[in-house]
Parts: sequence; C-alpha cells; structure tokens
Amino acid sequence: MNEKYPHLFSPVNIGKVTLRNRVVMAAMGMSQSDHGFVNQAVLNHYAARAKGGVGAVVVEVTCVDAPLGLNTKGMLVIDDDKYIPGMTQLAEVIHAGGAKAFLQISHTGRGARRAIIGQQPVGPSAVAMPYSFMMGLGNETPRALTVEEIHAIEEKYAQAALRAKKAGFDGVELHSVGYYLGQQFLSKTANVRTDEYGGSRENRIRFHVNIIRRIRELCGEDFAVIVKISVIEMGRDGGISLPDGVYYCKRLQQEGVDALEILAGKWSGEAGKNEKPESAYPDCMAVALCSLMKAGIALTTGKKATVPLIGGGRAQNPAAAEKALAAGQCEMIFIGHALLVQPDLVNLIEQNREDEIRPCIGCGHCIDHQLQHGGKAICSGNAVLARGDNNYTIPPAQKKKHVVVVGGGVAGVEAARITALRGHDVELFEQDKEIGGQMNVACVPPFKQHLGLLKPYLHRQLVLTGVRVHLGRAVTREDLLAMKPDVIVCATGVRPAQPPIPGIELALHAKQVLQGMATGKRVVVVGGGSVGCETAELLAQQDKRVTVVEMQDELAANTGKTAQTILLGHLKARGVRLMTGCRVEKITETAVFCRQKDGSSVTLPADSVVMAVGDVPEDSLYQSLKDDGIELYNIGDANGGGIIPNAVYDGYTVGCRI
Repeated sequence: MNEKYPHLFSPVNIGKVTLRNRVVMAAMGMSQSDHGFVNQAVLNHYAARAKGGVGAVVVEVTCVDAPLGLNTKGMLVIDDDKYIPGMTQLAEVIHAGGAKAFLQISHTGRGARRAIIGQQPVGPSAVAMPYSFMMGLGNETPRALTVEEIHAIEEKYAQAALRAKKAGFDGVELHSVGYYLGQQFLSKTANVRTDEYGGSRENRIRFHVNIIRRIRELCGEDFAVIVKISVIEMGRDGGISLPDGVYYCKRLQQEGVDALEILAGKWSGEAGKNEKPESAYPDCMAVALCSLMKAGIALTTGKKATVPLIGGGRAQNPAAAEKALAAGQCEMIFIGHALLVQPDLVNLIEQNREDEIRPCIGCGHCIDHQLQHGGKAICSGNAVLARGDNNYTIPPAQKKKHVVVVGGGVAGVEAARITALRGHDVELFEQDKEIGGQMNVACVPPFKQHLGLLKPYLHRQLVLTGVRVHLGRAVTREDLLAMKPDVIVCATGVRPAQPPIPGIELALHAKQVLQGMATGKRVVVVGGGSVGCETAELLAQQDKRVTVVEMQDELAANTGKTAQTILLGHLKARGVRLMTGCRVEKITETAVFCRQKDGSSVTLPADSVVMAVGDVPEDSLYQSLKDDGIELYNIGDANGGGIIPNAVYDGYTVGCRI
C-alpha cells in the first residue's frame, strides 16, 4: 500500500474488470491515426501511458460511423472489421503496460463539419450547434435523423463494442459529452424531437439505453460499459439541468452500466469576467459534480448510489485526488492533459518523485491545434506528443561533448536537459539572475497561474541532469570561443520591436508593466496580440481606463481559440475599449494619435502608453558565431519560435541531435 496516497493506489473494479489503482486516463483525441487505422504512433502513445502507471487507459474517441461521424481527419475508426487487427495491437500494448484497456466509441453528430465528412452533418434535430468558447466551434444546421437511421446508428455503436471485445479490450466508453451525438440526444435544446427519442427525459435517454442493452446482448456481462456524460449543460443554449443529470445517472445505474465519468458542458459565445481559462482551472474541479449526482440519486431513489463514479478535472495534484477519494466523492479519478505532458505521471507519484513532474500549464494547444487548425495534438511540455512514431526513448550520445547553452528560457533549458540526459557535459549561461526567460513575465497576467508551475520543474530538471548553471552571466562571442566547447546552442530569446512611431520613446513596454512599473489612470495599449490584451486585462483589474489599439482586424489572434474568447470576454466585461483596424501615427505626453481603416483620425487621451507590438528574434550572438566552424544551433524565440510548444520542440530535437 502507498502510505501517502492509500486510496489513490488501491485496486478498484469497473464491473468485473479490476484496476491496479484508481487513476483512469481520460480519452483525449490525438488525430494521429492513419486514415482511421491504428499506426505505430498510436501504439507508442498509449504504451507510454500504460507503462506510466495508470490503472486504466480509455483510448481516444473512435468513430462508429465514418465518414458521417468523424470530427477530425485523423480520428480513429472502428466501423468495420478491417480495423480489428490494429485495435488488437493497441489493446495488447496497453495490457503489456499493466493497465486495463477501454475504447471510447462515438458519433460526432451535428458537431461534424462538412469540410471533413463531405456532406451535411446529422443530429437528433435540425438545430445547429451553437458557438462555444469552451470548444471554439459552431456549425451548420444538421439534418434530423429518421427513427430508422437512429436505430442503425445504435447498432453501429453495439457492433463497434463487439469489435472492441474481439480486439481484446476490457470494455468501452460511450462518449456523451461536449459536441458529440450522445450529449445531443440528452439535451433538450439540441433534441427537440416529439417522437420516442424526444420530449421527455425518458425519451431523450432512450438512445443510450438501446445501445447499452444491445452491447450487453452482443458482448455479455463481463465486458464493461462506461458512460462519459455531461450532467449539466449550461449557457443560453444549454439543455441539461442538474435534475436532468441526476435522472440520467439514475437511469443508467438502473441499466447496469459499470461506471459513469462525470463532466459538465457549456454553450456560450462570450465569456464574462468570472469565466476562467484552463490556465486557471482549480484542482479536481469536476469532482463536486460526482457528489451532487450521488446525493441526487439517493434523494430520488431513497437508496445510496451504487454505480461507481469517475471524477476529475485538472486532477494531476495527487493530494487533491486522494482527498476526493477518501471523502467518497468519487470512486476513481480521471486524468487527462497531465498525462499528455508527463506519460509516467502515476509512477512518479507512487515513487515519491512529484517534484519531477512536468505540469500541464493549461494552454489548450492540444485541443486548438486539432479543432482550429486541422492538425494533430501538440503540447507545450511534451515535444514528441503526436509527432510521428517517436517511442518516448532518448538515445544515448555516441560521443560525449562539451555543450554550452546560452539562454535559460524554456527552449534553452529543454535543450540543456535533453543533451545532459544523453550523457553530454552541459553548461547553461543566463544573463538574468533567474531562469525562465519570457515565462517570467508571461505568468503575471490574470488567470495565467498554472504557467508559473513550470519554473520549479525547470529548476529541478537542471539539478537532476547535472547541468552547470551560470546565472547573471552574459557571454560574448569571445567568451564562448575561449571556453572551446564542442557545441554552442543559442537560445537568446527576443528583443522588443521598435516601430517608427514618432514619440515612441515616451512609451513603456508591456514587459515593464508586467514587471510592476506603474502607469497613469488613462492607458493606451498599442498592440492587441496576446501580450497586449493580457496586459490590458491586468491594468483593467487595477481600475485603469484602458484602450487597446490594434492594426489588424482580430485581437489576440496568436492565442488558442478558447483562451482568446475568454480573454476578450474579460476585456469587454471590464469596459476596455477595443479598437481594431487602427494604426498609431504619433505619441505625445498626453495623447495617442491614430488613423482608422476608413481614413478618419482619432485622438486618445493618455496618461501612459504601453507598447505591445511584438518582439523580434535576438540572434546577434548566433550570427556572430556562424563563420567560426563550430557546431552551432539557434533555437526558440531567437529562431522565431513564437509559442511554448515550438520552443520545447526546438530544444528537444536539438538536444537529441547533438
């Protein structure tokens, strides 16, 4: 027994399937399949998490009806027997890692997009999916399914479950959260049918009941069935109330499902000032919903709930997870994004090595890169996530080299960490008195606190890998050549851009403000990217009268869609004036003079002006060394990295190359 977390590391059953501990890896789409087939990248991804110590792996959302039910081009598929061989391999690698294997099966319904499926989406009713800042999606009006088509889709779910069983999976999970068809049937705003599939709670859950009964017919009682369900759907277009959620859980318990994974959803086009992005989510935020469902079932049946509940929501903090389990709020803990960042998270917790865990910073790039950009998942902490068929091993160096890394930001530390892990002799020089680089100011704006969790991790990794760190040491070309290193890695970051605006010398830089420099009451922020908008929010919280001026038509365009929508919602809620398509022509001590897209001029009174027009690579050191015949690399923002995932990838790949 683990003395520190006895509940977390105790066995538990899902139906007749016994898990070695109570950690369930939540299903998370990676979009890295080969036209729906399992490939080596998929196998490596899940093998790493199973070996990493979780009790069960729920494989990402898998389509039961392609192409109609797809949500991304890289989605896994199981609507035909031809997918069974690959799925068999997948179940085998999960079992080899000591975890139980569950396959999440689903149909995207009205959430599918014509660009991917090549036709009009379908749904319970002809009701368009509303825009959601939680998912960054809206969609065209679907075609309402006929009763016969619903029956056919129910059978597709059941046949998909049978294929999963034939492939060796221990069970399946029905996906009824977010913009998928399962939730659409449960929502009285998405489902406005008047036949046996709509109009009442009993009718709205009929889709699930029919699927579960048919799975039992085909797969037997030993094959576990989990339902991942939104027990409340909030917002103007929300269609699941808490009483609805209690009823659905009670009804699914009556049908004998083996576990319920509990979540909530929200449809909203704008975010008020109280909405939080993932970078500020509290630990185990969805666990309280499990308590509500338990209480609701007991109240409406007169008996204690018997169906095991899986709760979570940023549950990478083991103390918070243990507390929830000990209090009986839920029987298992699901962990999602934290396992993308740190595949062996559970092993590290069990081995009392929590200070080695790389935190999920809640950036949302993993989701945004798939749904908004049509790509694979990427991660700000894990350079190899969904990047080809990487097997999560770091090759040892063939020849030990003396490597000097210049710059202690995210890219520089990652390069130093990987290079040292491979056996090289590594030194890192940072001109500031602390490592972190851009991250030291990026974590200052409101709702960015999880980014601050990264810095202790970076410190610890440099210690563990034996990198010799020199802080407060700016180095020149001559200094480096005198050291006679075998390799130099330049990770020297950026410097502020200086656009030719008369009076720019009167302005502050956004980084100065984020570092605590005071401003006047009326502030004009020049530049509406993520830095400008986040700085504006910080100033607005200080009761400043803030105006943001941006040349382009979109604000915070370099931010993930969900975070962007929440950020802009905060600014509007706090009365920040947002001016797009507007160019600054001159700055004086009392005003900012601008020209709008239509040619009209506008004068903005200002006590302080804050420049946030972006940065340019600081690559002068790299340029000075290019002709010296030494093995040389330029990475991170100094090479135009832009976002943390790019910086980490640069550092990792260069570290593996040396």
